[in-house]
Amino acid sequence: MRRLIVVRHGVTEWNEDGRYQGHQDVPLGEKGRQQARRLAARLQHERITAAYCSDLKRASETAELALGEREAPLIHTPELREMSFGEWEGLRAPEIAARFPEVWSRWVRDPSEVTPPGAPESLAGVQRRVVALYESLRSGPASEGGGNDLFTHGAAGREADSDDGTVLFVSHGGIIRSLLAHLMGLPLSLYWRFSIRPASLSILDIYPAGPIAEVIGETWHLSDLGQ
Repeated sequence: MRRLIVVRHGVTEWNEDGRYQGHQDVPLGEKGRQQARRLAARLQHERITAAYCSDLKRASETAELALGEREAPLIHTPELREMSFGEWEGLRAPEIAARFPEVWSRWVRDPSEVTPPGAPESLAGVQRRVVALYESLRSGPASEGGGNDLFTHGAAGREADSDDGTVLFVSHGGIIRSLLAHLMGLPLSLYWRFSIRPASLSILDIYPAGPIAEVIGETWHLSDLGQ
């Protein structure tokens, strides 16, 4: 893999209502489908060779619309499924803060140290599974050392050689922030530093010495939709 494109699913009615979704299988709304079609136009010149998406409807439908007529295989995987928020799912942040004040306060300060009530997995566990998927795909010349060829292409102002393939991930906000924190060498406690809006995309060129981010959380393709 020479390039990784990471996309958040389009907006749902729960997103617009400010409700935590987690494992709830909420489908895209009409605006979310419009956003996914804008993603297809934004990605039309990317040579995507493989695509992976969460097995939840909002992500899989986004992936299908964004890929369009491409022949790249689309693999649905629970490794990209959003974190379960347990008893918080279906609630808005003020409601969670009122019902679970102590846990919510800790979550806001450092989510890496908190598991929402009733959730089977911590944020650290979420990060481990998405990083494991990424590492399983990061193979070939781009990750085998390459002598002095560490940041050569990026330093020269040229795009990385994409012959080793461009992989698309379509997932969820929490998953994407967790992966980006790992790729950018940040502690998981700082994962809120990434603004990952619905139908946003992040593009990273993968080098042996580490990834170089071309864009993170880009949304200009949605400008005519009011985002």
